[in-house]
Amino acid sequence: MSPTLFTTKDAHISVITDKELLHELDAAAVKKFGGALDMMGVKNTLYDAPVYILLSGKLVEKMPQGWEFLKPENMHRNVYWAMGSVMQNMQLRATELGLSSCLVNTVVVTLFDEPELAKKAGIPDGYSPLCSIVLGKSDKNSDEPRAPNRSHYGISYI
Repeated sequence: MSPTLFTTKDAHISVITDKELLHELDAAAVKKFGGALDMMGVKNTLYDAPVYILLSGKLVEKMPQGWEFLKPENMHRNVYWAMGSVMQNMQLRATELGLSSCLVNTVVVTLFDEPELAKKAGIPDGYSPLCSIVLGKSDKNSDEPRAPNRSHYGISYI
């Protein structure tokens, strides 16, 4: 886990390796995002990876005492930020271990509309899916350095 003030105290990590469940999660996401995936030439959203890690968390409905000056969405941003930090740490460690990783949002979005599937994925009652990652060996040469596509990012120097 990554260091944060208090935003990971109600976090839950589901590590999914069950092939049937991986297929079911992927099929649900493909069904939801079908047209968009077709345009990108993507056949599945979990890339046939053997490991899918899903982070979920408890989102606040009422602000804790002393924090009423914030809106719930401000607190939610903190939770999302903290979980993103956890995901990044997982990606860095996976790279050290010679594994490939990819953040996956399609299944996370799908699980909001699929409560029974969310339960199968290990999300506790009262928790929301927040972010996820797949891990495995890539069929690409991992010795080849990959440069980021700078056209995807805007940078301001002030």
